[in-house]
Amino acid sequence: MQLKWSAIFISAVLLCSGCQSLLPKAQGLSTTTWIAQNYQRQDQLEIQWKEQSFSFLLYQQQQGQKLEMLALTLTGQQLFKLSFDGQKVHVEQRIEQMKLLPFEFVVRDILYATYPHFAQLQQQNVRIENSAQTQSVFINQQHVLNLQHENDVIELDNLQVPYQMVISSINESLENTDLDSTE
Repeated sequence: MQLKWSAIFISAVLLCSGCQSLLPKAQGLSTTTWIAQNYQRQDQLEIQWKEQSFSFLLYQQQQGQKLEMLALTLTGQQLFKLSFDGQKVHVEQRIEQMKLLPFEFVVRDILYATYPHFAQLQQQNVRIENSAQTQSVFINQQHVLNLQHENDVIELDNLQVPYQMVISSINESLENTDLDSTE
């Protein structure tokens, strides 16, 4: 009996571990023209995916080839930490509620929305159509993403997964400021 339950448990673990690999890969993410640079950005994101809604602060920082993203709740709890090297998303940490979030798509879409000239790094399989404040992103002839820019807010609609995201730029720097008073 013990052997039977062990086999069922191992089968369930293998089945669940394969769930992430069943998610489709995000086309238009990896690029051979990824360049090393210094880049930093901070935003507040709101994601509506399935029946779940997430609101968090996202910090992006690239030094050299590696772009790191860190997500924190508005109260400071770490939600996830990941990195992107131009080829692949490496999820380093995430909370249980975000286990099934399609991080490849989220990273790809954030890069198209916020990273300087990311679409131009994608060679021939990406086409951007612009109209007024809206961008439509086509990858391999398939319409995958809509971006609407208004002031410091970007509304993103992923047509593949699907989910919606609102990215609000945070312009204040996190650097220390000298608040010494004159004496």
